[in-house]
Amino acid sequence: MKRIILPLFALFFTLSSYSQYRVFYFVDALKGKKSTVKKLLTNEVKKANQVRIDKGVLKGYDIWEIIAVGGDGETDFIVVELYDQLENYHKHRGVTRNAELSKEESSRFWETWHSSTSGNGHSVILKVESFESKTNELPKMAKFNMYQTVSGEMRNKWIESHKKFSKQFINGKRDAWGSASVIMKPFNVKYNHITVDFYDNENLASFLLDNENRPGISDEMRDYWKKEDGTMPKWNIEVRKQVNGLITKNILQLK
Repeated sequence: MKRIILPLFALFFTLSSYSQYRVFYFVDALKGKKSTVKKLLTNEVKKANQVRIDKGVLKGYDIWEIIAVGGDGETDFIVVELYDQLENYHKHRGVTRNAELSKEESSRFWETWHSSTSGNGHSVILKVESFESKTNELPKMAKFNMYQTVSGEMRNKWIESHKKFSKQFINGKRDAWGSASVIMKPFNVKYNHITVDFYDNENLASFLLDNENRPGISDEMRDYWKKEDGTMPKWNIEVRKQVNGLITKNILQLK
């Protein structure tokens, strides 16, 4: 797959700012190069995006690192950019210019980037449909869920349910929750919607040991989804199919 040029196409939830659009970039590091990629993202790329935030075109920049046992064997980082207006996506981009790299530093940066990543990562642009949070701070962990809805009719009904019942999704152990439609993606990406479950656990162990049960769906939600024969739909067959899921920890937030 052709390499996608930085600065990164990425996005989702910085909790202090409910921006309408997100760009997610899924970064894959070559074996033994994860720490190198992490250093580039949290230094030069961070500095470049801080300039864009200061200029008012970017609302936030987050980096989520995949937890070892919570990955798909391909993705190492999810980089997130937040926008109020999608047309700002193209404005004031450029690691070399924004990070004020010399010609030699720029050459070294790109050589290191290309020799440390496989180039098989992909980006998606999303429109936020719904978001709820118990806190003003960004939780420490997040589970990204990628879905493909089974039909256009069911997709609309599913999105409407997220808007209508959004507060119910933060009952129980979730500290925040969001839903977003994929509005642009590579042709080979097999999902059209992403939800994110946020948890303020310190690490994977505390997350797994936190056995707080989530309340069942409300009577109102049950009535919304009930079919003509009175039964509930089989979610993974009749509504949407989960394509992927990634458990992550936050390693950087700019706003």
